[in-house]
Amino acid sequence: MTRTHVLRLARVREALASGEAQRLRVAAQLSIGEVARGCGVDQSTVWRWERGIRSPRGKPALAYCELIDSLRKQAAPTSSRPESA
Repeated sequence: MTRTHVLRLARVREALASGEAQRLRVAAQLSIGEVARGCGVDQSTVWRWERGIRSPRGKPALAYCELIDSLRKQAAPTSSRPESA
């Protein structure tokens, strides 16, 4: 596993621990089953990740990290321009 992979695992585990990962999933209107299929795991696995029962590992964890990173980008404001009064 590369250094980049390890850093990505740390980032996704922090997002899970803080509840950010679940908030992003819910805001994107994605079910646990949809996320699980996208990561190549059973939906009970994602359920356990989101509740802190298990930590994501290996290729599914990296796929989950990619998903969370993409959801973060979608949730980010598209413009940093201040609104006029």
